[in-house]
Amino acid sequence: MNILLISGSPRKNGNTNAIVQKVSEKLTVAHNVKVCRISDYQINGCLGCNHCQSVLDEPGCVQKDDVTRLLGEVMDADVVLYGTPLYGHSYSEQLKLLMDRHVALFKFVDGADKAVDEMKIKSFIEKKPVALIVSCQGPEENNTELVQMQFSRFCESSLTYCMGTYIFPWCSPNVTDSQFSEKTLNQLVCDIEALEK
Repeated sequence: MNILLISGSPRKNGNTNAIVQKVSEKLTVAHNVKVCRISDYQINGCLGCNHCQSVLDEPGCVQKDDVTRLLGEVMDADVVLYGTPLYGHSYSEQLKLLMDRHVALFKFVDGADKAVDEMKIKSFIEKKPVALIVSCQGPEENNTELVQMQFSRFCESSLTYCMGTYIFPWCSPNVTDSQFSEKTLNQLVCDIEALEK
């Protein structure tokens, strides 16, 4: 399988990038893996102009930044894993910009009030397996519920197959003292391997 890992950390040597690297190493044994670090790309915020919704046969964003290329990578991959440090119980700013721009990949064909359960959606990433990797300095409980809910809602809107959220709690700011759960790493790899069965 072609697996795309997108790291939304602004820190090149931070916990999220370290986890993404470990996941990449485990998956490279049997798969084609590509790692993209959002900090290496020029990504503007969504303008909310709705131009992408008037173009049904391609993403159709009016902005000419690196998002078009990144969204192309997302469409081409068999599995997409998004990584983020937990900032304010949510995505990093860098990943949030990219997640907002994903709206160009799913078209709201019908349903004026945009209630997900009442809309007809055309999605370029429908049924694509996706997962979220989250590093945080604190615990999982009473800390990561919001980011998990946000990712779940993203999956509903984009019609992707949500593999889930994989949390790595108690990460140290200096990274070298972080103990990344091998159990969580192995579970993510097993869940990806199960997709081929």
